Amino acid sequence: MGAVVDEAFIRRAVELADLTAVRVALFQATGDPELAALGPVAQLEADDRERLISKAVRYLHDLQSQPRGVTLETPSEDELRRLMEMATGIVMTEQEFLARRDLPAFDEVPWNCDWTGGKPALPEGFHVAIVGAGFSGIAAAVQLERLDIPYTIFERRHEVGGVWSINTYPDARVDTASSTYEYNFEKNYPWSEYFAKQAEVRGYLEHVAKTHGLWDHICFNSDLTEARFHADGSVWHLRFDQPDGPSLEVEANAVISAVGVFANPKFVEFPGSDQFGGQIVHPTQWSPAYDIAGKSVAVIGNGSTGVQLVAPIAREASQVYVFQRTPQWISPRPKYGAPIEPEVRWLLDTMPGYWNWSRYVATSSLFASHDYMIADPEWQAGGGFVNPKNDQMRADLTKYINAQVGGRADLVEQLVPDYAPMTRRPVVDNGWYAALTRDNVELVTEGIRGLTPTGIETEDGTVRPVDFVITATGFDVVKFLWPAEYVGLDGARLHEQWSKDGPRAYLGMMVPDFPNMFMLYGPNSQPVSGGTSLPAWYQIWSRYSARCLVAMLEGGYSKVQVTRDAHDRYNDALDTEAAKLVLLTDTGSVDKNYYVNDFGRVQVNSPFESPYFYEMCSAPDWNDLELS
Repeated sequence: MGAVVDEAFIRRAVELADLTAVRVALFQATGDPELAALGPVAQLEADDRERLISKAVRYLHDLQSQPRGVTLETPSEDELRRLMEMATGIVMTEQEFLARRDLPAFDEVPWNCDWTGGKPALPEGFHVAIVGAGFSGIAAAVQLERLDIPYTIFERRHEVGGVWSINTYPDARVDTASSTYEYNFEKNYPWSEYFAKQAEVRGYLEHVAKTHGLWDHICFNSDLTEARFHADGSVWHLRFDQPDGPSLEVEANAVISAVGVFANPKFVEFPGSDQFGGQIVHPTQWSPAYDIAGKSVAVIGNGSTGVQLVAPIAREASQVYVFQRTPQWISPRPKYGAPIEPEVRWLLDTMPGYWNWSRYVATSSLFASHDYMIADPEWQAGGGFVNPKNDQMRADLTKYINAQVGGRADLVEQLVPDYAPMTRRPVVDNGWYAALTRDNVELVTEGIRGLTPTGIETEDGTVRPVDFVITATGFDVVKFLWPAEYVGLDGARLHEQWSKDGPRAYLGMMVPDFPNMFMLYGPNSQPVSGGTSLPAWYQIWSRYSARCLVAMLEGGYSKVQVTRDAHDRYNDALDTEAAKLVLLTDTGSVDKNYYVNDFGRVQVNSPFESPYFYEMCSAPDWNDLELS
């Protein structure tokens, strides 16, 4: 149990905690009927709130007298469902329950794949190549490690982390709660902040890789350039560039591409860049050695990265010019940038079930997000913009902008978007709005004409003197698996197939004529309505891939692939569903939006409601796949 703490400390812990999670964990541990009768915590009267806090304080105080503490048993399905509905106050359908049942993570390894019987004898030399050692690659490796299927992770950098390795710019951090941006099989990791910084997230991935036996399976400094399937033997021939020697050539029976969406930085060239006398840096090129103190800095872009770094840059630079092309809906996050208090850390380590339910409650805000994405014609006919929920969010965020900039009409006019919230990637405020009110910060909305030897010239002819340019212009997210060349059956070339209207895949994971190849975070795989955080989806997609391999190996087959008919039917259904989304309308900022590709098609997101998409991704539909 650790050191004994006094009642005042315990009360502070409970009051700082998520009281909804405290209530559910306490009910799970005690079965106290008064807790079940309380109703949603957000609606509690002061007396009921105090009753809940007092019950929790007494329980935790008494818990210290038990030398071994208390360990909760994994709840039955009925009990788990009751607890989940108590946490949200919403009755779930069976489909919703099945999609969410693993989020509290009471099972040792949620979303785990097992052999249907004992492990069969594998074909001699059977091996799986995982490309990328970021979040999804490590998730895939954990599945294979538990199945005892031989694998190697090929990582182009010198360390694990993926996007959390290449982005080291000032105040790079997660914009979803740390407790949800993690694997469900790694219990109660001791995050230091509610929204962890880049170094801590990368350290977490290294910890998981070492703790779960993956480290010796990683081949660093190996950049995939070509993957070619050979039907004779049903193997993939892979070639990797390595910086300190000749290319590495290997064979693998299956390939899991875990390079993700944010693998290729988007570098922007402006006229005159070659004449600019200062430094031009993409955030992925950031180095701690850069010294911007007392300099004039331009930040081009106001996506997640641009918003994160402006405030810390402004505290050191003499002048900051923020170049905005398209306004964003930028929202606050409670405790963003705040450390996890010692009292809350103690509660996470001490109260049975609190870690499980705090992360479930943190995720539950995503459950109804699909409601914001569908237009309501009747509401619009009455003068509404999208639907009641979306319009209320618009009103709330507009008020937030006004408050953050002190009501300055000149800024509000430039900052309030003319499109609907939730139709572009959500951006979290890191003090960006407030930074725009500083004397040394100027918001620039004029287009950039080009660079001069000493500054940036805008379309109106104004030249602003600049020493340092940060091009926070994001990533080429539509370049899935690029620049590696993938060649499948009968010489099929993946990027050539994708040239018609952008990358397509079955469930975002499989493509016809490319057997034994799976993509994690592939085309149209990010659920538009969330439902849970991406690390959970990496585990779900990894389980799907592993189940395909298990079926192949248990059946004595050498190939598994999606049929052309199933792939096309799925994508037709995807296009039909996507057409219902606000983000493909004039109110949805269809242009200048990386969710939509150059062909006007939704490219990154799965448009299906999250529980339905989970059902499709939970287990292979063998009517859609072929084993041979």
